[in-house]
Amino acid sequence: MGIVYKEYRCSGCKKLLFRGWLAEGEVEVKCKSCHAFTTIKQSQFNAMLCAILPCPHRVAPAKKQLAMATK
Repeated sequence: MGIVYKEYRCSGCKKLLFRGWLAEGEVEVKCKSCHAFTTIKQSQFNAMLCAILPCPHRVAPAKKQLAMATK
């Protein structure tokens, strides 16, 4: 299963600017068609997987989910 990318479109003419997954930050893109600037702000800090073990942001799965995953 691959990553599902979101489409980011121009606020002026609605043309596709780019596809991607923006986890945290702000991007400003100039449309090649209408030359409008579109600012995209994203904050999914808690939705990201953390590489730190033990990660303080992870939620432990319920025992029922663990039992189903091991079958």
